[in-house]
Amino acid sequence: MLTYTLEKGGEVSLYEQLYRYIKGDILSGTLSAGEKLPSKRALATNLEVSKITVENAYNQLLSEGYICSREKVG
Repeated sequence: MLTYTLEKGGEVSLYEQLYRYIKGDILSGTLSAGEKLPSKRALATNLEVSKITVENAYNQLLSEGYICSREKVG
């Protein structure tokens, strides 16, 4: 499970912080190509943030081509 320390109430929104962490892990090779990311719900629970925060981060990564999404695959 991905674990990051997000600063609540900081200048940078939670989703932006999460997006930057995951993007950094992708670029550094910590997350390898084809590696499955945690579900939005599971990651939100683990990080103690809303599912929408994770969804927004994933959507930003998707729109920039860092991740791909397949419906109903998990």
